[in-house]
Amino acid sequence: MRAATLISRVSSPTLLLAVLYPVVGALAVGWAGVAWSLVGIVFTVAIPAAIVDVGVRQGRYTDHHLSRREQRAVPMGLSAASVLVGAAVLVLAGAPRAIVALQVAVLVTVLVVTAVTLVWKVSLHVAVVGAAACVLTLLGGSAGGSLWALSWLAVPVVGWARLRLTAHTLAQIVVGCVLGALVTGAVLVIAGVGSVP
Repeated sequence: MRAATLISRVSSPTLLLAVLYPVVGALAVGWAGVAWSLVGIVFTVAIPAAIVDVGVRQGRYTDHHLSRREQRAVPMGLSAASVLVGAAVLVLAGAPRAIVALQVAVLVTVLVVTAVTLVWKVSLHVAVVGAAACVLTLLGGSAGGSLWALSWLAVPVVGWARLRLTAHTLAQIVVGCVLGALVTGAVLVIAGVGSVP
């Protein structure tokens, strides 16, 4: 149980996105991309995390993982609005295509997962892990060969942790991964970002 708890904390969507953005920036355009990624982090990580944190402190949400499905709609909707503003800022500021594409992918994924969450509790953890693995595989194809595809190994590990903690069913984990990967992959392909190794 202790290992599952640790894995669940380390793979929280907020933390994963905070790591993913600079990696994407570096893979796409080097150090300049890392600087651009900080803008995305403000709107995709910092503001949504603050929204959830305030909600938890005020007793509106049970925990930072938004474990109760009925508590997810408002914070996820506000987070989507923040990500949308971030996308607009990045576009207007002339950010690299990969960073803008990642921002749009996060936005679309949040919207899709929020829509599903209104009727069924899908795994946010696994959705973000699947999305991250997809991004790294597509962008890393030209930068590191197939090694980036090893990131997919994190999916069953995180899935196991969420199952072990009885946070989700197997179906919710599988659907989370499929949604995260498919939506993200579709956005990146449409944007012409990355290449399959």
